[in-house]
Amino acid sequence: MLIIDHLVNSIKEANKYNSNVQVPPAAVLWTDKERQWEAVINKLQALLPELIILGDYAPKQMTGPVIWIKCVLAGTLPEIILPEASVPIIYLPGVSRSDLRAIESCPVWLQGLAELQYRGVFWSQTNGRDWTVNAFLTSHSGGLGLEVAKDDKTQNALLRVLETLLFDKKVAELTGSHLESNDFNQMLMSAPDKDLLTWMNDPQAVKAQWQGARWDAFVELTAKEFGLNPDKEGDLGAAEALCKNEGAWRQVWQRFVETCHLYPKLSELLERVSVHADLFVDQSTYVQYTISQEKALASSLLKATELTPAAARSEILSLEAHHAERRDWVWVKMGYAPMVVALEHLAVIAQLAQTIPGGLTPEEMGASYQERYWQVDLACLAALSSVSSPQYQDVIKRVLSTIYTPWLSEMNQVFQSLVSAKGYPGSHQVNEAVAEYQVNGECVFFIDGLRFDIAHSLVNKLNTEGFNSDLSSNWSALPTVTATAKAAVTPIHQLITGRTSDSDFQPSLLSDDKPHSQYYLKKLLEAEGWQYIPTDETGDATGKAWTEYGDIDKEGHVKQLKLAQRIEPLLEEIVGRIVELESAGWRKFRLVTDHGWLLVPDQLPKVNLPKHLTETHWGRCAQLKETVSSNELVLGWHWNQEVSIAMAPAICSFVAGKYYEHGGVSLQECLTPVINVLSSASQLSKVTAVIKSKKWLGFRCKIEVQTEGEVFAVLRTKPADETSNISDKKKVVSGKCTLMVEDDELEGSSGVLVLLDAEGQLLDKQATIVAE
Repeated sequence: MLIIDHLVNSIKEANKYNSNVQVPPAAVLWTDKERQWEAVINKLQALLPELIILGDYAPKQMTGPVIWIKCVLAGTLPEIILPEASVPIIYLPGVSRSDLRAIESCPVWLQGLAELQYRGVFWSQTNGRDWTVNAFLTSHSGGLGLEVAKDDKTQNALLRVLETLLFDKKVAELTGSHLESNDFNQMLMSAPDKDLLTWMNDPQAVKAQWQGARWDAFVELTAKEFGLNPDKEGDLGAAEALCKNEGAWRQVWQRFVETCHLYPKLSELLERVSVHADLFVDQSTYVQYTISQEKALASSLLKATELTPAAARSEILSLEAHHAERRDWVWVKMGYAPMVVALEHLAVIAQLAQTIPGGLTPEEMGASYQERYWQVDLACLAALSSVSSPQYQDVIKRVLSTIYTPWLSEMNQVFQSLVSAKGYPGSHQVNEAVAEYQVNGECVFFIDGLRFDIAHSLVNKLNTEGFNSDLSSNWSALPTVTATAKAAVTPIHQLITGRTSDSDFQPSLLSDDKPHSQYYLKKLLEAEGWQYIPTDETGDATGKAWTEYGDIDKEGHVKQLKLAQRIEPLLEEIVGRIVELESAGWRKFRLVTDHGWLLVPDQLPKVNLPKHLTETHWGRCAQLKETVSSNELVLGWHWNQEVSIAMAPAICSFVAGKYYEHGGVSLQECLTPVINVLSSASQLSKVTAVIKSKKWLGFRCKIEVQTEGEVFAVLRTKPADETSNISDKKKVVSGKCTLMVEDDELEGSSGVLVLLDAEGQLLDKQATIVAE
């Protein structure tokens, strides 16, 4: 990755928040007292369209004074449109974090932004200081961890080459080197192909910027190296030469392919280049060819929706064979080819949905689904999330209605028939989700609505993070609604029962006729020796715990069909939470869920069940009155078999207008995942350490430690979060160590003294007050 990519990711990381308990920050504040980043800030806006700059009024450059910025944040300027669902980033040149914090001494012109420090977040170092260029390059806590000389000559050279350094250099190229002034000065020797693309990206502005000797040199060098005179043949001539991709232009094309995101305006120029008339010429370099192929693909897919499901599947596989190579072209990365991306997922459905899971019992059918058919459901979600334009979304939905919905309906008609004949597996099999729950050091991690297919994606993400994850399955309690099924996977399920007087599928306490609720879950967990870990805490990793995170079900009910676009960020949040808990010492996790769900592109078919026949009437299930019978599949309630529940047939719903729903009997709702996760550091540390004493001398904290093995000490604001360090991490030598807090503004603030082993595992901690 280029350094600029790391910088952009770091800034975006600052606006991450826990959607379960927090609202999005109002803004990310980027303070830059020394104005070190100012030289590249306008170029950064191409990669961060939500970036707003404090300065003189220039709305076209997203720059303006405080009052203008406040209006942008309030959404009162219709001409200023920020990217949807983005958090605004406000760059404040010449302003430090302390300027905003000291409101009474804050300049009058700046006071209007001071309140954002409470509603927003700062992009700053863990010690609260501004990110200087040198700090970002060298810091091991949130920076790149490079080695840069500290002398003035090197630091001045670093700022001179900032644009080249950010936009041309990869971190891997610089890692392991001791960078000095000469290394940075050599970067000023620009690459001709890079200059050429820079000019093509914004011809008029670049020519004005380079006017004089630099422009003359550029014209001469471009004519010599690439056979093109920018003054005579212009930007369109350059674009045509780039698309031809011949001779010296091949290296220009290769640079464009590798760094296309740095030239966001260049695609507009390339759109003006007509497709080459010679059909034997490589068309992959012509964006107009890709655009025409996308339209042709959309048209062909629409025609396929007029066919039978079998014929449509065959046509999709033929289209995949014709178009697949386009997914390797640069235009996919640039967003010009969403249909060919979606086609890959449609082809998975077309291939696998030719048959339904087999088996003579519900268990056998479930085993067949687990073997490969879950990929059909995952591909449906992926296809829906691949396109954003309403026109193409409609095409994908119509195709899925042709090849996915009939398969889903047929499969679950068969599954319900087997359940009717053989019984529901979850009624008599071992509940794998709660088996062997009494294990110290294990965190049971509940995710509402984690469907089996999505669990595969989650396992892949966890393994990428270095965890060892094992996926198995469990049958959900019936009906597959949260009130019933969540209680069945808790460690205190044996303390819960069902009474005929219970309502809305919510069981009650075994010891008292009171509805089971979140309040009683926490109370019973504590009574049984379990911790309940809130989403903003990490608990005691030496015990056993229950925690909840990632409410996929809530998103489904709210977003309906748009849930497909939310799956990826939700899974990222879940992985982030598990990483956070691992940092706090947890080494074993069991991920459990309550139920899956159905999601279809054309709404679930409505089936009538008169409400006067039911006690409780939900989308996919209904509790029948005692004397009532039904033609639908009727099963007993998990918590009390005397309570009869009518299940909507196949993929139907008792409530109209639903794309997303659960509560019924289908493989997607009933077959749920159980994921056992082991940390890569699952072996308990053989190192021990106990804090014996600590003493503050000004901003120095002297500590004494009783240790066995190699131990390190550090001061943090959060014990398990290495990004919250307020001191350097130092090795404990002969049982002693001195830590220094360099930021005097932290005086009197709360901190935590933390002892760690060489792997970063927490050994001991003790609360403290800085400079007490």
